[in-house]
Amino acid sequence: DAFWEGHAIVDIEPKDPSPKHWTERLPAELQAKPASFWPSAFETQGDVLLVKLEPEVRPHGKAMAVAMLNHMPSIRVVCADNGVEGDFRVRSLEPLSSRDGSTHTTTTVREHGFEIQVDPGEVYFSARLSNQRQQTLERLQAFRQRLGHPIVLADPYAGVGPALPLLLVEPDLVEGFLVGDLNPKAVDLLKTNVDRWAGRAGQSFAPSTVVCEDARLWSNDEHLSGKAHAVLVNLPHDSFEHLPAMFPLFRQEGESLLRGWTIVERDELPRQKERLERLVQEAGGEPLETEISEVKGFSTTRCFAMFQTLFRWQ
Repeated sequence: DAFWEGHAIVDIEPKDPSPKHWTERLPAELQAKPASFWPSAFETQGDVLLVKLEPEVRPHGKAMAVAMLNHMPSIRVVCADNGVEGDFRVRSLEPLSSRDGSTHTTTTVREHGFEIQVDPGEVYFSARLSNQRQQTLERLQAFRQRLGHPIVLADPYAGVGPALPLLLVEPDLVEGFLVGDLNPKAVDLLKTNVDRWAGRAGQSFAPSTVVCEDARLWSNDEHLSGKAHAVLVNLPHDSFEHLPAMFPLFRQEGESLLRGWTIVERDELPRQKERLERLVQEAGGEPLETEISEVKGFSTTRCFAMFQTLFRWQ
């Protein structure tokens, strides 16, 4: 063809297509196993990948983890998730393979533009509640507008503090905070996170308290009780049982907002709303607006639900 005259002709071997799934990086003898044999889902927190293993997969855990590392360049360590354990309900993690030899699980996740230091092997954290944290910001903005002034926020079950960054950096929303957890490892990370977010906010907060203490005992401390306009209660398995100890944390005048999360039988939701209003009344408040709604399923009959009540002190 005259069109090609004078041009060099070079033969190039076509590139093999890159594997599209991590199982394609397994040793040849393991690739013969059906796709249903391998875990179909996993969770990442920062550069830590968490995967639940069925008993038949465990002998091949190392090979599986190496294949995952080769397929996912952002992952540093792959861990088997053996379920939650202990009083703090944290995951029992077993490192399977690491990119650089490090097996610690301290890492950084990014949510809503903020960095959050977490450690899934020591502290509970769920990225699945990201939308709830955005909604908490919106509810507190509306509450602050209703009050006409910034609020003091209490979050006694804060964990590493994922509910806080959106709230602290929002201009003129929070004037002070009282936050803590019973897990010392969580509080260490909470302090680091809060210092970073408060610095980004560019304002001073008063109070600005971070404690490691059972939230049910906060009412005995004059530095923690009687100060909050809004209280968050994220202890899903025991939230309602702890609520009577939360009311003394409020500044018991004007209006207050209580917002939390619980795990409950789905058909019990209407009765839980009545129970919440009854607890408010027993504490000396008048419920103004109360709601409880399903966020996601937890089992065939139970759900993870959000509850909230706006009330006036009598």
